[in-house]
Amino acid sequence: MFNQRYLPVVQAVAAIAGIWLLAGVGYRLAQRAEITADQVQSYVQTVDLSGLTGADRAAALQKLETQFNALSLADHQQVWPEIQSRWVAGMTDAEQTQFLAATTLPGFKPALNPFDLLPADRRQQAVDEALKKLRDARAQSLSGPEPAAP
Repeated sequence: MFNQRYLPVVQAVAAIAGIWLLAGVGYRLAQRAEITADQVQSYVQTVDLSGLTGADRAAALQKLETQFNALSLADHQQVWPEIQSRWVAGMTDAEQTQFLAATTLPGFKPALNPFDLLPADRRQQAVDEALKKLRDARAQSLSGPEPAAP
């Protein structure tokens, strides 16, 4: 038998080992819980939205919203074409509106609000001006750089 004066040291070593073991298990669980673009694409491919009705359809859309919002911006861009081709086309207008509202990036919503407050004729004018600027910029980039002034 060992000396009683070593008992606190043995207990401290056991406690430290237990803490490290718990931290390792928690770290592994956190890694598995992280949503990846591949997981979202797999979900989109395996679930047929057109075959679902009622609460099942709403639950599937909610799960997709949650998974999509957990992705990074780069993963958003990677997964979006798959979602658009397989799911958005089959959604009703109300579902599309709800899905886009739930998955729009946080900084994008405030940018749309002032535009929505404009009267219809002013909005159309702003869209026309933006399109004209884009066409001019495109034409300028296709014609090449302008020669420098002497």
